Amino acid sequence: MPELPDLEVLTEVLAPKIAGREIIAARALRPGILKTVTPSFDALINARFTAIARRGKHLILTVRPDLHLVVHLMRAGRFVICRSNTRPTKATGLVISFADGEDLRLIENGPIKLARVYVVADPMDVSDIAHAGPEPLSPQFTVAALTAMVHGRRRQAKKLLTDQRMIAGIGSAYADEILFAAKISPIRYVNTLTDAEIARLHAAIVSVLATAIREIRARVGDSLFTDEVRDFLKVYNRTGEPCPVCGTPIAEIRYAQTRTYYCPQCQSGGKTIPDRQRWITR
Repeated sequence: MPELPDLEVLTEVLAPKIAGREIIAARALRPGILKTVTPSFDALINARFTAIARRGKHLILTVRPDLHLVVHLMRAGRFVICRSNTRPTKATGLVISFADGEDLRLIENGPIKLARVYVVADPMDVSDIAHAGPEPLSPQFTVAALTAMVHGRRRQAKKLLTDQRMIAGIGSAYADEILFAAKISPIRYVNTLTDAEIARLHAAIVSVLATAIREIRARVGDSLFTDEVRDFLKVYNRTGEPCPVCGTPIAEIRYAQTRTYYCPQCQSGGKTIPDRQRWITR
């Protein structure tokens, strides 16, 4: 699933490719992809995208101050730009056609189609945006803000990091990287963290996300990449590989369709976390 770093770079890449182009058609090809009724898709016709922003895991494509196309790519959603006469595939969920003969299309490969699209007068009309937590790379996300967030809260560390109502934009992969950088177990209850550990966690959140944005940007250039670029991550998807810090094999916990990766030595005092624990955020 695309997370904050992926979406931040996608926003940068997509903006110059679609800004100012006249929209002549907008179609939802998958039933249920459009989650709003008013305004309708037709409100986009004869208009132009003027700006693109990201809020948490949502992309906000602005037409004018009172009209926005909001997209959550969910698990496998991707944007492509192609000629309008290219036949849509079964993976195509949304088509925005421009007057110059090209389309912006949202595609989802695989059997599970979960992407969500909203046409709204205000992005805050999307409930998940209205209730989203602070942006972790914003000036408002301070050590004091994180301290207030975890104080008295009996939540496991990974669950808190991936809760979009607490902190916007972090998903499973980057939560693993952040906790590894902070040397904190994914199942550690945040109300047990010391002031020094909270400061270390805050620093890890900021540094891991900022580094990821730089690494992804360097790898994709101006292309609309179709897969998450994560070859630089240190523990994510590296089960059995040596920890880059201590050499201990990276371990994983599996639950449903989610996996958590961690170093038993660096993060849990040399102990392997039992795989049977059902705590991981979906």
